Amino acid sequence: MIDEHEWRSVLQVAKDGTFSAAAKHLYISQPSLSQCIKKVETELGVRLFDRSQTPLALTPAGTIYVRQAKEILRIQQSLVQEVADLSELRTGSLTIGSSRTRTACFLIDPLVAFHRQYPGIQLAIKEAPVRTLEEYVASGTVDFALLYGNSLRPDFTSVALCREHTMLAVPKAHPLARAHAEDKAPGFPRISFAAMSGEPFIRLQPTRQMAEVYEKLCESSGAKPQVIFEANSIIEASELCAAGLGATLVTDMLVQSWRWKEQAFFFELEEEVEDRQLLAVCSKQRQLSLAAQRFIDFLRAD
Repeated sequence: MIDEHEWRSVLQVAKDGTFSAAAKHLYISQPSLSQCIKKVETELGVRLFDRSQTPLALTPAGTIYVRQAKEILRIQQSLVQEVADLSELRTGSLTIGSSRTRTACFLIDPLVAFHRQYPGIQLAIKEAPVRTLEEYVASGTVDFALLYGNSLRPDFTSVALCREHTMLAVPKAHPLARAHAEDKAPGFPRISFAAMSGEPFIRLQPTRQMAEVYEKLCESSGAKPQVIFEANSIIEASELCAAGLGATLVTDMLVQSWRWKEQAFFFELEEEVEDRQLLAVCSKQRQLSLAAQRFIDFLRAD
């Protein structure tokens, strides 16, 4: 019953006061406009205009119709404007799934830069373990999540961001650190993980992917570290390491990007450890928003 051509015609007649003037503004013939108004009145079963006077006056029903038609016009204009705002990233929201480590070492600077360029986009981060992040992606709780590419679900798609390289960290007061402190060669000194046998060590909890790396290194090197603490995150393990509790495994992303209160001493490992590919992961079943696409561009640019 509510046709845009019809309610716009009624609004124009109400504004101009005559069918002839309204027809000129609508670029249609006066008979066509009269037929359009008559059709609306027939469908509603009431007159919208009092044709006994000039300019035309609205009937009580016409007053209601015009009021509601103006509201429809307002909603339509608002819809067009909001869609335009979204397409130009003047408004909207973006939720990213991440871990504490990846948030602190990979997202902080891009978040600040993105906000400066698109201040109307509301940003949020949901931090959780890998399995929970996967569920967030599948359910649409997040626009995308930062995950590693070792076991991507078939219903996900991804964009490659960077590769993370595993390294060894020890307290600066550790004998191994003191022994290599004066090394002048560029880069980090190399060491076998076998040197960790019997050494105080902070490993990650079994649910963390770095725990698997630790187990593989123990197996390949024959090392048997003295595990004194199981940390919940690489950041937690690194802070404890820097404070002197024991050695731990870190990534080059953490070494380069973490805002250290106190620096640990870092080694490259002689053992071959496969780099981890960090991905922006989203669901194949959901359209990636323009804001998410643009933010991923920020991540890849870095």
